[in-house]
Amino acid sequence: MSKEKKSEPVTEEVPGWVKKAPELLPVWDWWVKEGRSTVTLLLVAAVCVAGWYAFRNWKANRTVAANNALVNAFTADELEEAVAKFGGTATGPALKLRLAKSYLDGERWDEAEKVYADYAAAAGADDPFVSLAMLGRAFALEGGGKIDEASEAYAKLAANTNLPVHATADLGVARCMALKGDKDGALKKLEASDDPRAKNLAEAVKRYDPNRKAASLFDAADAAASKIEAEKKKGVAEVKAPAKEPAAKPAEKPVEKPTK
Repeated sequence: MSKEKKSEPVTEEVPGWVKKAPELLPVWDWWVKEGRSTVTLLLVAAVCVAGWYAFRNWKANRTVAANNALVNAFTADELEEAVAKFGGTATGPALKLRLAKSYLDGERWDEAEKVYADYAAAAGADDPFVSLAMLGRAFALEGGGKIDEASEAYAKLAANTNLPVHATADLGVARCMALKGDKDGALKKLEASDDPRAKNLAEAVKRYDPNRKAASLFDAADAAASKIEAEKKKGVAEVKAPAKEPAAKPAEKPVEKPTK
């Protein structure tokens, strides 16, 4: 007949220092049963708390750095670097708008249009700057020669009179009309406008010649260089030309001596 082995609970041997102080037995029993797990939980909690404080400090430092970049970045390269680093922070939207404006000022129309379009697509309906981004995109389209798309973008903004940019967009519609050759329609629209800027724009439309070819900076530089080169050649030719000999003076008549 086989004897079944009875399983007995494993007990940890009481260390000598506890045997010498029997009053510590309850503490030892607590340590064996719950102490180790409790200490582990406390350590995990301490690590979590320390990690949270570290993250909060990192986030605060990152916010400060982003604000400094917003204030101190001026060139397109500086703003590109700032957007790459801090585009996901609370300062990111302002940095992106400044980058797009930098592209716009530098006549980098396609890049400006993309940044403005991406901003408008990602912005929520309650974003206070989304209409500004949409207006910037329309400016970029106009500057890049995409007049039909620019006119459509301006018209969409001008139709919503609740937007702070609707008046500026309405001027853009008139500008696009003139650029497409409808100067009379543009002038009629501007004359009916109450915007004080419409008068100056109307004067510009009157002077606008759609058939005039706009000279680029490169064309102007080439023309200036050609003019300077022509003047140099003219100066060299004048130096090399032989000097004209002075006309011979008529022979002087000998003075007659008086007769004695």
